[in-house]
Amino acid sequence: MVMTEPPRKPKRMWLRCILLTPPLALALFVFVSWVYASHLTAARSGVIGNAPKDFPYPVENVSLKTRDQQTLAGWFVPAEDRSKAIVLLHGYTGDRLQMLPRARWLRSRGYAVLLYDARACGESSGDRVTFGYCERNDLLAAVSFLKERGFAQIACLGVSQGGATILYAAEDLPGLACAVCESVYDDMTHALDRRMRHYTGLPGWLGGCAMVPIAEHRLGLAIDDMKPTSHIAALKCPVFIISGEQDDKTWPEDTTRLYEAAHEPKQLWMISGAKHEDLFHFPGYEGKVASFLSRHINRTAENPHR
Repeated sequence: MVMTEPPRKPKRMWLRCILLTPPLALALFVFVSWVYASHLTAARSGVIGNAPKDFPYPVENVSLKTRDQQTLAGWFVPAEDRSKAIVLLHGYTGDRLQMLPRARWLRSRGYAVLLYDARACGESSGDRVTFGYCERNDLLAAVSFLKERGFAQIACLGVSQGGATILYAAEDLPGLACAVCESVYDDMTHALDRRMRHYTGLPGWLGGCAMVPIAEHRLGLAIDDMKPTSHIAALKCPVFIISGEQDDKTWPEDTTRLYEAAHEPKQLWMISGAKHEDLFHFPGYEGKVASFLSRHINRTAENPHR
């Protein structure tokens, strides 16, 4: 008599898949968030070397030491007038090379210029990018350098993260002649939301629900503290805010909030057709910025105790 095995119960693989999908999806989401947070805050180091040979003015390689012990690499472009200087601050993931066209232009107008790699960028030390928050110490080192060289009239021009850096440092820049801030976010939660929508289509609260805590842990900062709108009122000098009307990473309403939080005298220019890009080459840029700088730096010279 042949013995037969009892029929096996069917393996319910579909049930296992249903049970395993949520935890696997969550694990994948957290992993992707960790990768993205690590990438956003990672250093952007690279070799810069000497200034390009076709730069038409003498350039001095300089090293700046910040109060929190970072070492910054930069270029100083001297001018005949040793009283007026402008600090140039590059944007996120950039370095001083990004600001060379502005340096050439400003030097041609008689200003001495200092441009440097922010911490964790280019040839400067540091292992984290903090979107302008800790980079404020870099700017303070740059301003101190110029003051030690005898410059009494100092202005700052920052692009994106560089502009946010100026605002985060506002409390410690009482003698600044004026500032130009281009394409600057008003609030880091908004900056995250705009970029999440741009790259993934998800709102920031959803796409960043795991990424933000990871980034906060890496940086030792809270996203709720990263609000240039909370600092711009401490800027006791004229400010020129510039942004693009088509900027999908810093929306026009973000720029408006930043402008409204600033004290007079202030100036706003929304560039028609411009996105989150280099605004230096747009028609009218040189004329408007040159007029602003000349007007307010000259006023500083006439009223040194204001």
